[in-house]
Amino acid sequence: MSSAVDGPNCLEVCNGDCCSIKIDIPKILAREYIKRGYAVKKDFIRSNIFSFKLRFDEKKSKCFLYDKTINGCLVHNSGIKPPQCWIYPTNFYNPEEKEIRCKKASGWKIIDSEKAKEAEELLKYYVFLCQLEAKTELKNITKRINNSLSNGSLKSLLKNTPPSQISGFKDGWDCFTILPSEGISLQLKKFCQKYNKSCKTFTQNFMECKSICDKISDAIIGFLQQNLYNYVIKKGADIAGEYLLNDLNFDK
Repeated sequence: MSSAVDGPNCLEVCNGDCCSIKIDIPKILAREYIKRGYAVKKDFIRSNIFSFKLRFDEKKSKCFLYDKTINGCLVHNSGIKPPQCWIYPTNFYNPEEKEIRCKKASGWKIIDSEKAKEAEELLKYYVFLCQLEAKTELKNITKRINNSLSNGSLKSLLKNTPPSQISGFKDGWDCFTILPSEGISLQLKKFCQKYNKSCKTFTQNFMECKSICDKISDAIIGFLQQNLYNYVIKKGADIAGEYLLNDLNFDK
């Protein structure tokens, strides 16, 4: 696409305009960013379009790949910039020959329509492959829960977190973590009551409980293994891979 377009050099005129767009990418591209040192696993957030969404800094309104020192994208000249970013702001055609501009500059022209059409077809195929991969990643959601069980990471997090401080769970690169509550959460209270009625700490004061016991953590993990995949199929994958206890009907 770059050879089909003529116009300003983005790194010379841009102030990160296109870096303010939230971009979805496949896991294979995320792996390449990690391999080349542009990112770490935590920079990728589960998405309901492709496998991941690039981490976005809401305070700065920028993608994490935006580099202030070069006034643009870290991967701009790498050859592995997301295709969605390459076509901004020109798109693939301009039949009415309107001025092509972004918020910072203007003057782009499509100088080779045939190459632009070819790029459009390649992007369609890319999207198709990304959607296939995303379906596979969704099917592996239970596998990631099991990974969290086999490596002990989720159980360790539960053991070291008061039940009143958990609001849900987050689907990560290859395992699950907990979502801490912003304040006090009572979502696990009925769950504790259902699966560990003999707990003295619970009967006396739920808010004073300092740790989730093995009995409850095993019940939580079992619940996720049995219910989360079907929940996602029914409700649709959450845009950030975050699953709140309240939405999961944990207390039913």
